[in-house]
Amino acid sequence: MMKSKRFESIREIARNSADALSRGVADAERHLAEVERQLAKLQKYRTDYLGQSESKTDGMDTVRLQNLRSFLDRLAEAIRVQSEALAAARCDYEAKRLLWSQKRVEAEALGKVVERFKLDERRVQDKQDQSETDDSSMRRLATEQFEVR
Repeated sequence: MMKSKRFESIREIARNSADALSRGVADAERHLAEVERQLAKLQKYRTDYLGQSESKTDGMDTVRLQNLRSFLDRLAEAIRVQSEALAAARCDYEAKRLLWSQKRVEAEALGKVVERFKLDERRVQDKQDQSETDDSSMRRLATEQFEVR
């Protein structure tokens, strides 16, 4: 079996792997965008809520003020948890993107190797064909010269 054929199957495996990793990167990117949107939504909600509640705290009794502080604490905790989820989603995305990039480079390098092998095999085949043509011509010429005598 020729080298190019053996490496072609290896290149195909690497290409399929890169394609699968590409889909994983796209999924991780969508997840990252969703987590970012959720965090932005929570932060905007907190900002809006604080803006609305500042004017209302002047006449609030202690229970309502405690409830407001409790709610704001829960909201701050939700923002903290979402920020951690965002950091994890970024790490996941970057790790998948790096792995995909490495696999893509590997597949491209294997493609170049396969093309080089094919070129070498074509050159060898061309030399063999030329040699056979030359031999055939020499035999025919020798036969013609022999017949002429």
